[in-house]
Amino acid sequence: MFKIKDILCSKVDEIRDFIINTGQEIFKNPELGFKEFNTLNLIKEIFDSLGLSYESEISVTGIKCKIGSGNGPNIGLIAELDGVPTLGHKYSGEDLGVAHSCGHSNQVAIMLGVIKSLVECNFFDKYDGSVTFIGTPAEEFTDLEYRSKLVEKNEIKYMSGKQDMIYKGVFDDVDLALSCHTMGSKAEPSADVNSSLNGFIHKIVKYHGKAAHAGACPHLGVNALNAAVIGLTAVNAQRETFIDDHNIRVHGIIKNGGHTVNTVPEEVEIEAYVRGNDIVSLLDANSRVNRAFEAGAYAVGGTIDIIDTNGYVPFKQDQKLSQLVKGNLSAFVKKDNLYDGVKSMASGDIGDLSVFLPTIQFGFSGFVGSVHGSDFDISDNDMAYIVPTKVILMTIVDLLGDNACKSNEIIDGFVPVMSREKYFEKWLKAND
Repeated sequence: MFKIKDILCSKVDEIRDFIINTGQEIFKNPELGFKEFNTLNLIKEIFDSLGLSYESEISVTGIKCKIGSGNGPNIGLIAELDGVPTLGHKYSGEDLGVAHSCGHSNQVAIMLGVIKSLVECNFFDKYDGSVTFIGTPAEEFTDLEYRSKLVEKNEIKYMSGKQDMIYKGVFDDVDLALSCHTMGSKAEPSADVNSSLNGFIHKIVKYHGKAAHAGACPHLGVNALNAAVIGLTAVNAQRETFIDDHNIRVHGIIKNGGHTVNTVPEEVEIEAYVRGNDIVSLLDANSRVNRAFEAGAYAVGGTIDIIDTNGYVPFKQDQKLSQLVKGNLSAFVKKDNLYDGVKSMASGDIGDLSVFLPTIQFGFSGFVGSVHGSDFDISDNDMAYIVPTKVILMTIVDLLGDNACKSNEIIDGFVPVMSREKYFEKWLKAND
């Protein structure tokens, strides 16, 4: 087993430039969710060069490529394709300032490096099982007006890539899933395993008042902006009631604060998230936030519409799978820089996948600046590209070696968070 790990790691060193150049090409040409057409074409070209068959244009821009065969487990490799609006980034695109300030470009390059290494080392000549590259669009929950149009045209049913691909059955033949993600700026080579992510509920809050001349007769109007300010203040008054262990976060922006300063604002719109680390506490916090927003409308005599969309499920990583990855990371990262069980307040649709499958997403360093910030950049190619590629390959060997006993132990011990029916009927009901 150690010999094949050495062979695969040597292959990664051999194709080092391919991995880094692929990542840099995607990093410099970011695209928003369900618009990753250039990224998709690049992936297809690479698969074509390796002589691989694939299914593409899944959920608009998704792609799936399976290698290997036999009766062994099928390991899913998750590669997120999209960027996020990031004004001022050196590679920001014209479409809402999109940039790869979350490191998804690295994910794609890493997973393509894994596939290329397995193919060129003829890995499946000796191992029973398979590995499936799944390029998932639209992880960032943004550009929702565009996505709503795709829903109207029946091109997608759900607003994130993994949610829509789960609905379409893309993961039905996958037994467990491996992913990785930047952990942000770290001074030394670092990594994390078994970290949690919050789930979230997306909110559109619309306050309705009555227009009137703001100078001559404001008493004849109903100020929707005042209602919004009171509502936001009431939300802030709820914060001390949130239990620390639930990791509740509430944050938002005012998208429309009125149309002219000379008129009492008659319509104000807020977009917000409520986040939490388990579904029960998240729903409870959301009901408190709604009550607070409603208080603003009541105070000024206006009305309010609140449109809630259930976003991503809280992410609970598979601990046994995480420990396998941790063991392989320890070959590259010092013990003090290898973190286990970090609680993150961020969210990702990898959480939705973990409802049904043993799933992990380890973190890795190699970046500077703030995640989702204009200063986000790659600082260490070894940590940002090469080490994660080797770790995933080594983990695949662990999972498929010895007649896949470790895979089978993980798969047999997995308990789904909820049934597929409950997930679609209860959690995603607000999206229908």
